[in-house]
Amino acid sequence: MKKFLQLFVLGLLVPTLFLQAGTTGKLAGHVKDAATGEPLPFVNITIEGTQLGAATDIDGDYVILNISPGLIRCVINMLVFNR
Repeated sequence: MKKFLQLFVLGLLVPTLFLQAGTTGKLAGHVKDAATGEPLPFVNITIEGTQLGAATDIDGDYVILNISPGLIRCVINMLVFNR
């Protein structure tokens, strides 16, 4: 009976661990030049107040994972060199 009770309690707890795993989100996008439409590589996108962020790839695409639900503010930075 004790073994059955332990398995029953374990059966109740395991699904809640998987439910907690689904409480984060993903932010993905594409950064391009407004004037020319060209993709902008190596642009940094960070989420204000966190250590989460990503840089765009050569095609201007980025993905940030494990974002907590709610309203977020993104900060976008790009280095521009003038010759």
